[in-house]
Amino acid sequence: MIWDNTKLLLGLFYRPVASMGRIVDEGHWLYAAVVVAALSMIFHATVTSVIYNNYEAVYREIPQEQRELASEEDYEDEEPAPTFYYDKLPLPLVGQRAWWFVSFAAPSFFTAVLGMAILYIPCLILLVAMAGANASFSVLLRRDYGPLLTCGLMAWGAAHLPFALAGFALEPLHLSEKTALGLWLASAISFGLLMALGLRMLFGINYSKGLLLVSVAALSFSVQAKLFSTVSPYLFSPFLLFYAFQMFRGDIGDIGFSLRQRQGFRRSIEAATINPRDASAHYQLGLIYQHRRQYAEAISGFQKAVEIAHDETDAHFQLGRIAREQGRLQDAINYFGVVLEQDDKHSQSEIWREIGATYVAASMFAEAKDALGKFIDRRPYDPEGLYYYGKTLEQLEQRDEAREVFARCVEAVKTMPSYRYREQRKWDKLAKEKLRNPRITQIKESA
Repeated sequence: MIWDNTKLLLGLFYRPVASMGRIVDEGHWLYAAVVVAALSMIFHATVTSVIYNNYEAVYREIPQEQRELASEEDYEDEEPAPTFYYDKLPLPLVGQRAWWFVSFAAPSFFTAVLGMAILYIPCLILLVAMAGANASFSVLLRRDYGPLLTCGLMAWGAAHLPFALAGFALEPLHLSEKTALGLWLASAISFGLLMALGLRMLFGINYSKGLLLVSVAALSFSVQAKLFSTVSPYLFSPFLLFYAFQMFRGDIGDIGFSLRQRQGFRRSIEAATINPRDASAHYQLGLIYQHRRQYAEAISGFQKAVEIAHDETDAHFQLGRIAREQGRLQDAINYFGVVLEQDDKHSQSEIWREIGATYVAASMFAEAKDALGKFIDRRPYDPEGLYYYGKTLEQLEQRDEAREVFARCVEAVKTMPSYRYREQRKWDKLAKEKLRNPRITQIKESA
């Protein structure tokens, strides 16, 4: 286990996308927790202690004359007046206000691990749920907490390892406080980049949105230093730990089961692909990679499914969707053409919506209108199809019809159940932006 997980950790340096996917399937949280605990101590000893001693807790001697001015009554029957104090200096660029959010004090052995497990990962999952995930916070917590924690711990280890080693190598040269700040900032940025990749892998969130969520969730680390300094004496009380275990063991068991189930499913699918005639196994494996946006691996899985069984319509359909997303529009049309030959009602007629969206991307609006018109006839309340159809009509200068279709799109999203609204509110937003477009508004006013 140790060597396999070490390879996964090191793989984040040269193949981050593939390695993050393998961490979800094969990574062990206990190995990652030990690595983070050890690295946090090394990183503090080599890097953050320099920042702490030079910025956060700077030793100051009290001048002799100030000590003499101190009232003797204040220290009567007590210890002598103090001869020094600790001062906080402003950090470069951000000044004194930075101390509201960061602290470089020495961590305990498990502080970084507990901060990730108790504060950062739940906060990140909450932000994902609020950002429009297709599941509630409680569902995401039970389903994805284990994989995300494992990814987060591995990402923290990979982000801090090179800079901890750099600090160790520079220590004989008396590492300056500005160099230490640079190493700390570089490690924080590296961690954020890797965590955004983990969100993209687990939840299908685009990279820029993932970076935003990761940055907001980082505020939980500012709570960590203040919280743990208060409650740390009680964290390892045997009575408190026993009570917490009894209270939350069901939830902890669910989280652990979800992680084992996810990893076991992937291994089962990979084992099934050994069968040279099992097209379905290759297709299912391709879906896993597609959800994680590992498109090269997904395409390979779908193509193997098609090679085994040319009538694997779903595989052709997904190959077309990936090609459209990657901008290979002619390839997408070719794949969708095969789907039409096999079943023109495939995926509840979504094949026509995908063809229409591809023609829209290619600015072939007459063809897009024909395809999307067939889809809307069959699925008149699909927000995505309505939006693309309205966009097509707008480009064809049929602006009054376009406005009507955009309004239908907004209404379709508004009347959806709450669990579906999270998935479809993107089209509601885009349609409302179109309705605010002066070119379309003028049609209504003139009418």
